[in-house]
Amino acid sequence: MIFLKKLFLRAAVYKKCTGQITVWMTLCFAVFLGLYLACLQSVWKQYQRKQAEQAVEAGMFSLFSEFEPHLFQQYDLFCLDTSFGGKTERTEEIASHLWQFTQNNITDASGEFLYGLHLEGVYVKGMIRLTDASGAAFFRQAVEIMKEKTGFSIAEDWMLQDLLQKDTEENTRRFQADCESYEGRVRDYKDEEGEDDEERKINPEARRWDGVWKGYVLSKAVPGDYPISEKAVDLAFVPSQRELSVGMGKAAGTENQILQKQWFISYLCDYLKQAQEMLPKQRAEGGLDYQLEYVIAGKATDRENLDAVVKRILLIREGMNYVFLLTHPELNQKAETLALVLAGMTGNEGIIKSLEQLILLGWAYGESLTEVRQLLNGKELTVIKDTADWQVPLSGLLPLLGNPGRYDGQKRKQEGYNYEACLRLFLMMESAETLSMRALDIIEGELCSLNGDGNLHLDHCVDGLTAQVWIGDIYLERNYGYE
Repeated sequence: MIFLKKLFLRAAVYKKCTGQITVWMTLCFAVFLGLYLACLQSVWKQYQRKQAEQAVEAGMFSLFSEFEPHLFQQYDLFCLDTSFGGKTERTEEIASHLWQFTQNNITDASGEFLYGLHLEGVYVKGMIRLTDASGAAFFRQAVEIMKEKTGFSIAEDWMLQDLLQKDTEENTRRFQADCESYEGRVRDYKDEEGEDDEERKINPEARRWDGVWKGYVLSKAVPGDYPISEKAVDLAFVPSQRELSVGMGKAAGTENQILQKQWFISYLCDYLKQAQEMLPKQRAEGGLDYQLEYVIAGKATDRENLDAVVKRILLIREGMNYVFLLTHPELNQKAETLALVLAGMTGNEGIIKSLEQLILLGWAYGESLTEVRQLLNGKELTVIKDTADWQVPLSGLLPLLGNPGRYDGQKRKQEGYNYEACLRLFLMMESAETLSMRALDIIEGELCSLNGDGNLHLDHCVDGLTAQVWIGDIYLERNYGYE
């Protein structure tokens, strides 16, 4: 009995201890299992979110791979045409494309959704248009293109051009002041009532010097009898003038920093046409032929744009040549001698001096006209000229007006700057915003003319946008654009 009792007690104690350990283990297992399931659920959610993010990223990449092909082929610009070749923007079509691209990345071949994901909605907003903020996105892309193509050495190349620009501007101011002082003092030599006897003694040939500048026409500045393009555009419908669609593009990009503008101007010179290139060859198709000239002058016709640029070059070169004549006694003496011959009989020193200055101005103009013709013919001009570089003799000036091409060949080959360098200087004088928008005028007109697509509008071409995507209970917002 004692043995059985003791055994029973031991058995009772054993069962009690075993029961306590089992409950503790059960509770611990339940806690760990709950924690494990929570972690597994979190991992699954994160996995789903990662798959959703990858699907949206791939969808955005696919959407932006539908860039406008003609812009890329001709101008290396990446832009998404939101009108898809139509006249009106189709935002819902963009959302539809993004929906399809995203859905393809979360479904299998049979169309079943993967990873427990289900696409619920897509919304597109915040488009950055090529024309926003005066062409900021276009400006940025153009600068990046030139950096990739040429590197940064262009900054050194333009150090001389900056100095040349300052000298040119100073010479132009001096020339304008000299014109105000001298030009016009001897204008009319007609017999008028009250004209004194001294003025009647002036040689009739002096009258011809008064009409030197007045006889200017654009055709005299164009070499080789090349025909001048008569193409025109309606400025009321170009991007720089019409009312545009507006997006979220910021003004960061169209900056008037010297280096940034130089990159952009280099892009314009590489991708747009100019008169020196287009005069020898006429084309029936396409937009304006003198495209850089349009960016500078902004006129409606090729003739007006070329005329405006040629007159600028003429004025600058005439100012520089006039100063050159004043500072070289041997040339100045020839003008003084001719003035004495033509008006010396009057004995009036004022008339003689006025005529001398008018002769110098006319001589400088003749030399400048010859230089412009040479620039348009592909030749270069030296920055600092000497008497050996002077091309038009005083005796040949008046015959030059009847035959402007008689001095098209340089006496000796000059090296310095060409027609494009002159255009670069004029482009630098315009603001970055003006350059960007006028360049967009040219690009849109060129693409519409060459491709026969009048529906392309650059304010419907976007550089970037924001997409909102709902996949199940996952919400994603992504900004995407061309970099």
